[in-house]
Amino acid sequence: MEKTYSQIFEMESGILHYDSGKSILLCKEPKGEKNRWVKKISDIDYIDTIVEDLRRYYLSCGSDEVQGYLLSVNKANGSTEWFIPGKAYFQMLYDDYLYVIFADERKNFYLLKVEPSNGTKVWHHRIDEDLCEYSFRQDRILLTFRSGMTEKISPISGDIM
Repeated sequence: MEKTYSQIFEMESGILHYDSGKSILLCKEPKGEKNRWVKKISDIDYIDTIVEDLRRYYLSCGSDEVQGYLLSVNKANGSTEWFIPGKAYFQMLYDDYLYVIFADERKNFYLLKVEPSNGTKVWHHRIDEDLCEYSFRQDRILLTFRSGMTEKISPISGDIM
């Protein structure tokens, strides 16, 4: 028998409750008094993290170490706006873009820059899996690896500087 559990994410704009047994995501108003919407989410076992902007929730959904997808959900009604298949390990909004550390089914790791409104990949940059630190500035993204190697990449193009 598969273990089921509940996850609760208290976000600025609402409370999200995921029930793994029913594969249901429930969004409640910020104080939790009223349900806003309910959404069925298939093919996942858990939600790693959620970030939000004014219009959307971005959910890192997973089923194992490399299977899952990044899902963009409309805050007002719960509709899926877009998704990217693969495992998202980290996502953050910076300078009007969504940045995601992502692994494909072969466990190749990438830093993606994504247009939040439609899920279009602006660029991707292959990274080693021993990435341990990252910092974002308007003029560069600095990636530091356990091996001691560092990379500066352009936030505009994703190219090494």
